[in-house]
Amino acid sequence: MEAEHRLPSIGSLHIHTLPESHQRYLCYTHPGTRSFNLCVTNVVDVWSTGFSAQKLEEHKSAHGVKTAEEYHSRTRVAFQKAAVSLTVLDNITLLKFSQDDLGLTFDLYKLPIPEAKTEIQSVMFHLVDQIHHLENQLKAAEESNALNLEKTMQRTQRMFLADYDSKRKGNGPESSLVAKKRPAGESLINPGSKRTMAPTGVSFEDNTLESDE
Repeated sequence: MEAEHRLPSIGSLHIHTLPESHQRYLCYTHPGTRSFNLCVTNVVDVWSTGFSAQKLEEHKSAHGVKTAEEYHSRTRVAFQKAAVSLTVLDNITLLKFSQDDLGLTFDLYKLPIPEAKTEIQSVMFHLVDQIHHLENQLKAAEESNALNLEKTMQRTQRMFLADYDSKRKGNGPESSLVAKKRPAGESLINPGSKRTMAPTGVSFEDNTLESDE
């Protein structure tokens, strides 16, 4: 069984547009604790520094770089600031970090087609992995926001019900009867005034007059 071919990993990424032709190029690195390689592609051709251990040491000595990690950190900064100058010829591409203190410059050479295909595959799958990672992060954030919203609604509902229950108990049947109890004889139509009672029974006043006569 043929062993699975492992694609090279991808580090920092930067899309550079040439000001004259407006052609776009993807610049990227291959991470490593003791190694460093820089590549440029237009998704058709690929140029690479192709540093061997010896060539990397020579480049470090020429530019005053001490470690491979320093290459990676300076590349990240240059890519983030878009401080990159790119000159594309045919078989060679010149890349320079325009705002770097050391003035780092790299010569990149066009790769043969088989190697270029491998590089483009590694970039493509790296970008797909990054998209899936971002989608998972977005999904997790949406689920977290939905859960927080649900908890907030439940808490608000409990507070509302507690407040409503408190008011209901404060205005219960007993307090309602006390509040609505009217004094005897009070008018239903005009609260606060006495009702006029219709005369009933014998008029003693009339009998008194008749007896006097």
